[in-house]
Amino acid sequence: MNTPVLEGLKIVANLMAVSVCTAPKAGGADWIQSKLTTGEEKNNISRIMQEIGESKEKAISKSSKDRGAAIRMDWMSDAKSVESSALLFLIGIQGRKVVGINCGGCGFSACSEMLKQNPLSTNEGDFPGPFCMFRIMDLSIAAGSAIKTAMDHNVDNRMMQKIGVAALKLGLLNPCNLILGIPLAATSKNIFFDRPEKLEAWKILNSKRD
Repeated sequence: MNTPVLEGLKIVANLMAVSVCTAPKAGGADWIQSKLTTGEEKNNISRIMQEIGESKEKAISKSSKDRGAAIRMDWMSDAKSVESSALLFLIGIQGRKVVGINCGGCGFSACSEMLKQNPLSTNEGDFPGPFCMFRIMDLSIAAGSAIKTAMDHNVDNRMMQKIGVAALKLGLLNPCNLILGIPLAATSKNIFFDRPEKLEAWKILNSKRD
């Protein structure tokens, strides 16, 4: 990638960080962090995503070989997209910072009841929930705002939950415990869409839903 384009992408990534800061947050409390990753750190995230896909395939294939293979294919496709991207924008939040209004959105009758629950381990789920519903919305709004900024500057991107799973395993964005990733690219064809292997994976997964 030529230098002017790469520098342009870095400028847009910095503007995305501004969008994250100015996005509205519940109660006016900001528990969000963002980070731009490149080079070895970005490739490490891709590597961990591939390892997670392989691990999930082994576990799921015990009950459904086709579904296990599809899950692995899906993770591998996203991992390759991260590897092929020029930059990777991470955005995370401390998901257990409750608002304190006992809305029940987390599945518990009171914020205090949710906080009594031990976070899920990495063997139980991709993310260590349960989380406050409002913090999940804060993260979604901020990530959407960041993507809008990228789109306004003609930067190809795609929000990926799987990136966040890998970033957590690598200890990035501590103390955030819920992370999303937005890979960025500037090419003649958007590398994040029209991926045959991902489309095939989801065709298999959708056909096997109960």
